[in-house]
Amino acid sequence: MAAVGIAVALAVGGAAAVYAAAAGSSAVGQGPAGPPPGWEGPHGPGPGPGIAAGTLHSHSVASDGKGGFTTELTQTGAVIASTDDTLTVRSDDGYTQTYTLSAQTRKAGPSLRPGQQVSVRATSANGAATAAVVAVIP
Repeated sequence: MAAVGIAVALAVGGAAAVYAAAAGSSAVGQGPAGPPPGWEGPHGPGPGPGIAAGTLHSHSVASDGKGGFTTELTQTGAVIASTDDTLTVRSDDGYTQTYTLSAQTRKAGPSLRPGQQVSVRATSANGAATAAVVAVIP
């Protein structure tokens, strides 16, 4: 009976050691958490709000966590037109998108005007794109 108890203790202890080693190894090489998506880091702005360097525009579909899906858009380009409620951006490849600006849209940088380079992160629903974050690229 004592041998069974020792074997169980060794098995549980070994499993715990393997788990701890595996959990510890996943954190190796990770740096400190950065700023929220869409905001500048310690070295100034990057290509934009959650946009990989070199990306002109993208569409992706993600789970909304409630059994549905959300379409997320990103774009980097020049402001073509801007009003209090809308922003139109054209990327270098000619892709043009008009975004609705809401009270929840976060803007990083000076006021928007034609010719400025910006990065936009938005959502799309029923054919309409609503900007979540607009960052002016200096």
